[in-house]
Amino acid sequence: MVDLLLVPALLLTLLCIWIVIPPSNGLQIILTVASIELSPYLWIINGALFGIVFFRKGRFARASALCAALNVVLCTIPIAALWTSPAASTLEPQTGMHAVRTVSIPVKLGDEDAMILAYLPQTGDPAPIVFAIYGGAWQRGSPKNDAVLNQTLARAGYAVFALEYRHAPRYHFPAALDDVRGEIALIRQNAVKYHADPSRIAVLGHSSGGELAELIAFEPHSPVRALVSFSGAIDLAKGYYVVPQPDPIDVRGVIADYLGATPPQAPSAYRAASPIMQVRSGLPPALLIYGTRDHVVDIRYAWKFRGELRARGNEVRFLELPWTEHAFEDVPYGLHAPVAFRAVLAFLNSRL
Repeated sequence: MVDLLLVPALLLTLLCIWIVIPPSNGLQIILTVASIELSPYLWIINGALFGIVFFRKGRFARASALCAALNVVLCTIPIAALWTSPAASTLEPQTGMHAVRTVSIPVKLGDEDAMILAYLPQTGDPAPIVFAIYGGAWQRGSPKNDAVLNQTLARAGYAVFALEYRHAPRYHFPAALDDVRGEIALIRQNAVKYHADPSRIAVLGHSSGGELAELIAFEPHSPVRALVSFSGAIDLAKGYYVVPQPDPIDVRGVIADYLGATPPQAPSAYRAASPIMQVRSGLPPALLIYGTRDHVVDIRYAWKFRGELRARGNEVRFLELPWTEHAFEDVPYGLHAPVAFRAVLAFLNSRL
């Protein structure tokens, strides 16, 4: 029995070790996100394994106990970092439990058929609107992404419209932005049909979708009253030249595919696609959510973005999540996503 326990102990070590190793490719970033976000569950599993093998005899038992003990220490790192950070004090907002119906709304994006996925709460008054924009390096994803967060917001009384957009490298900027802008206009025109309030609008984006949400919110005469960005891209020109170390998704290639050119070839497009270049006074309140160990969008960009917004008198709430990798919210019941989701709901409740 002890021989067999060494196998899961070693496998768990191969997963937990990614809590501290920076990812260098796509597979490794998946392992990193999984290991960090599942660390509370892994802590319990490894603690139980250690308890089973600690009092057994034999070299295999000692090796299993050593692996389990190491794993417990590794899992403790992100848990302790979060518990000792200001982010841990995020309060649980009061939420309703509205029934929610899901509706698919067909749309045309250029020559392509697409759909908006709407999560509509059963409320008495017209519900405030949240336009949700998924991430995926502008190259992949669908409105079905982020379903847990979108359903949570809908149960709390928000009409959530998960938008679609055309992907790079087939389509280049500003195609995706045009798609999002057109879908928002369509829903606003038909808000009564969905029992939604077109005067109370927020945009919420993830990663590449965060960049699109930021650009929409910063447009002149934007109807947006609140912005939420999960790890949204901020400065594409600088991001092209100063890539993460290590660089697990080839940021330079991702940006060039999105813009269809390099910065010297299309400087005006890079400026137009960079939210930090659109900062001015009078912008809607923003909640920016970034992780300190993000190897796709370095948190230093977010610090500068926050500073630029505040310097022009804009309201910014900043949720800095310690020991957190990019796309952490893809694990909705992990270590950090519940904290972020509570912050999002509290922010929207205060603004819409």
